[in-house]
Amino acid sequence: MPVWTRWAGDATRSARGVLGARETILMTSLRCTTVAIAVAAMAAALSPAVATAGETSAAVPLTVVTGGILLSPAEIAALPASGAAWTALLNRSNTPSGDPAQLASRGDHNKDVLSNALVAARLNDNGRRGYVRDEIRKVITARRDVNDVLGTLRHLQTYVISADLINLAQFDTAFDATFRSWLTTEIRFNYSGGGGGGSVISIHNKKANNFGTHAGATRVAADLYLGDAADLLAASNIWKGWATGDPALQHSTRTWAGTNWQAQPSRPAGINVKGATRDGHSLDGVIPEDQERCGEYRWPPCSTGYIHGATDGMTLAFWMLARQGYTPWEWGDRAALRQYQWKLSVGQPAIDGFRWQIPVLNRVYGTAYGDADPKASSTNFGYAAWWAQH
Repeated sequence: MPVWTRWAGDATRSARGVLGARETILMTSLRCTTVAIAVAAMAAALSPAVATAGETSAAVPLTVVTGGILLSPAEIAALPASGAAWTALLNRSNTPSGDPAQLASRGDHNKDVLSNALVAARLNDNGRRGYVRDEIRKVITARRDVNDVLGTLRHLQTYVISADLINLAQFDTAFDATFRSWLTTEIRFNYSGGGGGGSVISIHNKKANNFGTHAGATRVAADLYLGDAADLLAASNIWKGWATGDPALQHSTRTWAGTNWQAQPSRPAGINVKGATRDGHSLDGVIPEDQERCGEYRWPPCSTGYIHGATDGMTLAFWMLARQGYTPWEWGDRAALRQYQWKLSVGQPAIDGFRWQIPVLNRVYGTAYGDADPKASSTNFGYAAWWAQH
């Protein structure tokens, strides 16, 4: 399969330092439930995290695994079928929202499907697998709202991962083939409205805000499900460029808002660089493209939920990429950790459904942040208090 590049035929990326030793991977096959990957080189042990309030000093990096987009069947089987997190997930799966099965919906149908997929996988419940399959079938036959691409960007990733969780390829081979064909087209379908329109792939390439991060999570999930190693490599480049601001990793269509929350306007990034300050105040970890949604730079900062919406997509995408041998949690001097440290420092912790991100950060970085609601689910994902357990 050809390797995607944008820069002067750089087929391996190593000549420009784009893919470091820790991230050089050989992808042999990517299937619905099995991802066979050989890691060519990995770094030595990760350095400890800098301890701050609510943190421990040691990171707990994820290891490369060989099955499942979110979790492998063995990992799911090892999770408890008791406790507060399991009870919250089970209750959610038993009380569907009744929202329509339609892309670009702003309802909770995607979480109806996700919760049932997680429970089906843990209990080996074919009845729930059938529910998930049937609801996904409704989604792909329903009419799109072509004026609400953000709705699709938030929901599509959930359906893809749910299909993987129930092992749709084995459960219903014929429908899985239909779903794969539809998905291949859907991530390239150009919506006419909603933040300027575009497709999953084009929006991830172009937008640095929450639109782009949701698109990026959907793109990674779809690439893994479809076995598209070339586009997965392309998606990882865009994600690394977002986290680090590396100009060599910015797509030719990338646009930045020009906000003065950017610590380095000449080298804009999705998350400000380590140590950035202005007027004696820390801008280290600010998510400029979404922080500006409530206003330009002032102190104390205005409060906005968009900075949490942006990391909904980031958290899920980084989890998936890390399982393939990439090191996104280390990109940009641990940008994914620093963004949450800044949020806490200015009194903007994750709230409500956004709190599903907290257990993931705790799992990855060895932190001990509180307020991780077992019921938490945001527009794109949730229930990490259960599935992100050790």
